Amino acid sequence: MNSFSILSSLAGGLLTCAAAVAQLPGTTHVGNPHDAAALGSQVQAAYQRGERMIVINPGTYRLPAIGQPTFNLNGWKNATISAHHVTLIMRVKNAGNCFELAHCRNVTIEGPVISQTQVIFYQGRVLSDGKDKSGGYYCVWRPDTGYPFPAIGSKTFPRAFDVVNGRTRHLRVGSGDIWAAGIAAAGPHAFRLTFHIPHPEFKAGDFLVARYGNAFQKVRLDNSRHCTLKDITMMRNGFAPIFEGGGGANRIIACRWVSGPRPPGATVTPVVTNQADGFHCVNAYPGPEIEDCVMHGVFLDDCIAIHGEFPTVVAATHHTITVKDNRSAYLRVGQPIQIANRHGFFATTTVLAIRRFTIASAAQALRYNSVAAKPRAGRKPRKLTAGDTLSLITLAQPLTVPVGSYVTNPLRCGSGYKILNCRIGDTRSRGMLLKGSDGLVQGNVIRGCGMAGISIGPEAWWREAGYCQHVTVENNKLIRDGKGGVGGYFAAVYVHGDGAIGNSHITIRNNRFASNYAGDVFMQWAHTCAIVDNTMTGPEKPAFVGDHRQASVVVRNSRKIIIRGNHVTNPAVYAPRLIQR
Repeated sequence: MNSFSILSSLAGGLLTCAAAVAQLPGTTHVGNPHDAAALGSQVQAAYQRGERMIVINPGTYRLPAIGQPTFNLNGWKNATISAHHVTLIMRVKNAGNCFELAHCRNVTIEGPVISQTQVIFYQGRVLSDGKDKSGGYYCVWRPDTGYPFPAIGSKTFPRAFDVVNGRTRHLRVGSGDIWAAGIAAAGPHAFRLTFHIPHPEFKAGDFLVARYGNAFQKVRLDNSRHCTLKDITMMRNGFAPIFEGGGGANRIIACRWVSGPRPPGATVTPVVTNQADGFHCVNAYPGPEIEDCVMHGVFLDDCIAIHGEFPTVVAATHHTITVKDNRSAYLRVGQPIQIANRHGFFATTTVLAIRRFTIASAAQALRYNSVAAKPRAGRKPRKLTAGDTLSLITLAQPLTVPVGSYVTNPLRCGSGYKILNCRIGDTRSRGMLLKGSDGLVQGNVIRGCGMAGISIGPEAWWREAGYCQHVTVENNKLIRDGKGGVGGYFAAVYVHGDGAIGNSHITIRNNRFASNYAGDVFMQWAHTCAIVDNTMTGPEKPAFVGDHRQASVVVRNSRKIIIRGNHVTNPAVYAPRLIQR
């Protein structure tokens, strides 16, 4: 039995459950593992015949590369695809997404293991390290057998590496992203990597891992509502094996992200599960419910990301603003609009009218482009040209809106999301990146994140909205987060506002904080919030050199913050003041 057949037992659901499904009236069975190419059309034909409980027969299906989704569920309603004890293996190149649900309502996908033919990350061991004559540090790195082996000079050769402890297989404390300044061959199967930074936190025997290419999504939800993804196991993942765009009120229940089997010829089990985000949601309302999910293995970006988008104000009067890329923000007549900038301006009002118009000339486009936002990290917006469209937004009240501000519909930032009883972590980034209001984060275990375990608030430099109100974080365990550095960005819970006091009514209560390396709560640019009745235990010893003694709670640029009833078990490891304002 091959490794994928063994892993099909992870698909979730017991045999008794599958038997119960088979007895439901109106159930139809499809699929033959020896004719995997026909599976997508068989599922589609069953739905077209009026079948609404479609059961895929057990087995391992090696899906062909057809350049489009295998299961293209466009406009489906009130249907279930049950795939317990089914393994679906996608190809990496020229394939398309596995399941794509577009404009669906009340559709359930349950049970499958979804993998792919290749791993899409570099993985190798540090053989030795040292300091060269110029004062820089280097290591000799050998990719593990069976994993991608890059050619020097290739565009896909990694520059940013992450360090995984060779013994524990978890991210190493204090490493963060490390950037290779120089790469040279060091024998037929090894490379010499040089770093122009203080001594990197790796040792001989540690893994260095990095991104390599990408992969199609396992499940994509486009403008779909009230759909459920249940008992799905995903492995060898690229960016966002589950992606949600638009729509809302979808549920992700008891799904698992795992690293998967060894590639052919490999003697070492994969370290990395996800090349980037685990679950990514943009512009949904209501936001998703994520419950009883497990993310296991190293993630090279955020485990869960929920946000809207920030188009830019390019002109303004007292009652109107002119906005780039309105469609990306889902601004709607009669719905709220949130307006802010990085210099303290914040306002919320209602949209009275929207009129789209075309840029008439290159000179007009130049005037609008001169106030475009300047995000960092290569996120430059496309320049407007003559013929492009803008939106003139009429506001319900007069406002003096600074040109260059960014706007969003706060409903469309995943407002109303719930994340319940999940186990996540071991990401070089954030465990949860949350930018919506009316959220509930409850009963989760968030362990070993490189940055914040839970990050709440907007990120203008990524053009990701928005400011958050009425968010409750309660009864969670945040353990050994902030592995990558010191400061607010690395606190176990980080509330941030990009220069405007727009976050409010955020409650952090009854959580257990344990051994978080850069403090437990860092809150800034917020008002009317509460940090109450939490238990806080600092790390046994400092993890970083220099200014390493963090306060347990730090509050900056905020007002009306209640801090009470928190119990600190070992105050000596924190900064002299447990609470800094």
